[in-house]
Amino acid sequence: MKYTLLLLCAFAFTVLKAQRPEMKDNFQISYDSMDQVKVELNLSEDQLAKWNEVNEKYYPRLRELERTDSLESRQRIMRTRRIIQDRDAELKEFIFAAQWEKYQAIQRNQQREKMKLRRQEMMEKRKQRLQEEKKESGGGQ
Repeated sequence: MKYTLLLLCAFAFTVLKAQRPEMKDNFQISYDSMDQVKVELNLSEDQLAKWNEVNEKYYPRLRELERTDSLESRQRIMRTRRIIQDRDAELKEFIFAAQWEKYQAIQRNQQREKMKLRRQEMMEKRKQRLQEEKKESGGGQ
């Protein structure tokens, strides 16, 4: 029994480790495209060009941070937040207050949707785990 449990843990770790590089390569801008940003925030061509420059400056740093395995989760989160704060400070320099408010509202809504999906995934995993445990224990007898 202990050997089986150890083998399952090793398998789960291997699967998680294998999935992580895939997740890192899929890092992308929150919006589907910069055209969507331009439309939703009503950016001028000059603002859009500046926005693209800021993204080109900060997103490679975020991608690199996501690919770094040497950091603990908390360190990665703190560094990511710092990069995003720096990026946002630069964005605030050239967009209007109303545009900034709309951008923040969009970001909050996207974050809420991500959290809802995470909760649903966690609940589904929990249900599966409980069903598997029930089967292993003899079907509840």
